[in-house]
Amino acid sequence: MKNVEVSNLAPQRPRFLREFAESPDYILEPAWRGTRALVEVGPRPTAVGYDRKPVAVPRELLDAIVAVIAADEAVVDGVFVEGFVDESDLEPGEGDDAFVRRTAPREVFVAIDLLELDGVSLLEVPLLERKRHLAAIMRPSQNVRLTPYVRRGFRAWRDTLEGQGFKQFVVKKVNSRYRPGETTDDWLQIEKL
Repeated sequence: MKNVEVSNLAPQRPRFLREFAESPDYILEPAWRGTRALVEVGPRPTAVGYDRKPVAVPRELLDAIVAVIAADEAVVDGVFVEGFVDESDLEPGEGDDAFVRRTAPREVFVAIDLLELDGVSLLEVPLLERKRHLAAIMRPSQNVRLTPYVRRGFRAWRDTLEGQGFKQFVVKKVNSRYRPGETTDDWLQIEKL
């Protein structure tokens, strides 16, 4: 397969659905709030949004994405999340001198899918296989994250995500193909399980 040109692609959109019953044919991910974009990793990294136009991203963040991807070329679908805050850490101290260390909000990139790897299009590859490839080539860092997902126990994990502030979730068919720029029933953004 020939490599895909990111300027000709747009992120796939999930269809909105109010409720969804758990199914082994789907995975559950958090619905990140931010700017959805396809990031082209290579000699001149770029990011494009739903309208196929460049997304304004700090150069340092694009460089951070390139640094954690173990490939010469890749196209990664993800979300630029502004105001991301890590969970607070409890710093040890003598006796009662332990304290909570808080981190400042920052912009991060959360990778959710992989569309191309070293010149090979993965658009027709099933979702879970694309996710395995992404996890294999990406080394998450402080500024670049890999979205978590589960295949079972949706309700319990939904409760955890709600505790972290997520109000919506995305369910995706495990064998779905990637359809750039399309809205499909293979990806559903939901409010309730």
